[in-house]
Amino acid sequence: MSEMAVLVIRIRKEQAGEYERLFEQEELPRWRDYHQRGLFKSARIFRSAFGSSESDDIANYVIAVESEGEGHHEHDNDPGFRSFNERADAFQPEDPLVFGGEPLFSVG
Repeated sequence: MSEMAVLVIRIRKEQAGEYERLFEQEELPRWRDYHQRGLFKSARIFRSAFGSSESDDIANYVIAVESEGEGHHEHDNDPGFRSFNERADAFQPEDPLVFGGEPLFSVG
């Protein structure tokens, strides 16, 4: 069974580069591992260039992950992810928006 998770992470703009470096060094290799093991069908992150919640001092990052089976739960309980997430929390002035569920329709 496939599951989608979409998060909007709000990072202080002056710390955006630091967050991106931390993500690339710590979380991206984990995503690649989960993808190779078939636990993530796809995983993407982008820095929002436009939208309804833009501000001068916040950078919005949208994360979309489609996982298989227990991939989502395994990732959330991964000690490496927990360590990364704890450090990433320090860049966030507010809690992220988090949404998840089974895909209804898909193309591509």
